[in-house]
Amino acid sequence: MKISRLMPLVLAVAMTAAAALAIGAALTAFSPAAAQTSPGPYKDDPKIPDTPACKRALEIVDLVNAGDPEKVRAYVLANYAPKIRDGHPMEEHLQIFAGILAESGGYDVHGARAYDPPRPATNATIIVRNRLTEAWEAAVVDVEEAAPYRIARFRFAPARPPSDLPPEKKLTDAEVAKELDRFVDRVAAKDLFSGTVLLAKDGKPFYTKAVGIANRDFMAPVKLDTKFNTGSMFKMITAVSVCQLAEAGKLSLDDNIGKYLDTSWLARPILDKVTIHQLLTHTSGLGSYFNETYNKSSRLLFRKVDDYKPLVVTDTLAFEPGTQWSYSNTGFLLLGAIVEKASGEDYFDYVRGHVTGPAGMKNTDCYELDLVNPNLAVGYDKEAGPNGAVYRNNIFQHVLRGGPAGGGYTTVEDLLAFDVALRSGKLVSKAMLDKMWTAKPEKNSPAYGYGFGIYNSPLGRAVGHNGGFPGISAEFVMFLDAGYTVAVLSNYGNGAPVVSQKISNLVGRK
Repeated sequence: MKISRLMPLVLAVAMTAAAALAIGAALTAFSPAAAQTSPGPYKDDPKIPDTPACKRALEIVDLVNAGDPEKVRAYVLANYAPKIRDGHPMEEHLQIFAGILAESGGYDVHGARAYDPPRPATNATIIVRNRLTEAWEAAVVDVEEAAPYRIARFRFAPARPPSDLPPEKKLTDAEVAKELDRFVDRVAAKDLFSGTVLLAKDGKPFYTKAVGIANRDFMAPVKLDTKFNTGSMFKMITAVSVCQLAEAGKLSLDDNIGKYLDTSWLARPILDKVTIHQLLTHTSGLGSYFNETYNKSSRLLFRKVDDYKPLVVTDTLAFEPGTQWSYSNTGFLLLGAIVEKASGEDYFDYVRGHVTGPAGMKNTDCYELDLVNPNLAVGYDKEAGPNGAVYRNNIFQHVLRGGPAGGGYTTVEDLLAFDVALRSGKLVSKAMLDKMWTAKPEKNSPAYGYGFGIYNSPLGRAVGHNGGFPGISAEFVMFLDAGYTVAVLSNYGNGAPVVSQKISNLVGRK
């Protein structure tokens, strides 16, 4: 089972696919609640309270460390609440624990964390250290209110450093680069990461690295200019395109989408109700075109924006537009169609002519994968097999060609060029950037602007986007106040968060 994840790097809440699984609940590609809700003041104590929730949390850690599928099977049957025990096949429960162990090497327990204000007695947070990545994580468990206190939910998530340890030493940029290089080499040697890394200050890179294998059929190594699929990261490109057209007077962000789209896309009542602003902020009530029809269809059917009409034309609204936030791939697909209508150009031509071209992003595009495309990485997810690791590529899972909602390819150097072009006002005005890079809590978008996640970090304001899919993992963050740029691209489904979390920790020590 693959869990999509797009969580904010700078708040250190980006979670791996297996470790982030909140059992019984689906994770969206980006969670504004997680991005904006501060955990509040906390205190750590090596003496762990003797509560049912804490006991269960320790049991989960021990179960991960044991690496014994039969112990997991017995534990799930005996100690999970029925809703989560029966919500997934046993094989998926076993895969979850196997994935957590593979991405951590096990955990060392540090202590229990208490928050102010206190959390319910049915909740426990145990601080642990990841043996592979050396990162602090939290084993968070919720149990039922009455005996036998079965587990209702659990997750592992990155955590702030323990309060009972001395503050970490401040680092210079050179020290950050040295420590990051040691770490990247370490996780690459353990086959946790394959990809490219870039860390820059004020538009100038002071650390770059390429490690791993871009194509395992031919054992072609990753290079710094290897093009990686970015998943949902291309939503930033679409948002910039829409905002350019708004500045040119060819559309208004407050327009109803029915001004540009006809009923071959959606029913008239939806077209007349949803606005461009709501598509940009994921508050439209629309969902995702990666649905059952898509799963049963040939990828050859979907090459241009209009080709996706059959996947969305019967969509309904999950809620009244503007009243809630829910990540929507369909929303950004429709924005691509609006770009075409308002500009009179094919979406892909428009992007090349007005965004990636002017920004100098020479290795960025939505490539057609049945053509020859030099230097593209193939995506892989690693599975445990009877004779060792098995690498399964994503060629038959992914789209033939990316588009407005995601799936484009880029390099870390092109992402830096995108950063520089944006901050300089080359693509849209600085006034428009302020709109794009400001959350809209008053309109139920508390941590998302126009195509960008909005984050608060120890270094001040930051914006960016992530992407995830089987064999695809991408992280991009612009620290607006501090001047740093972080770009991590991987052709492992869980690769980028391993490195981006470390960068977050190191840069946070500036």
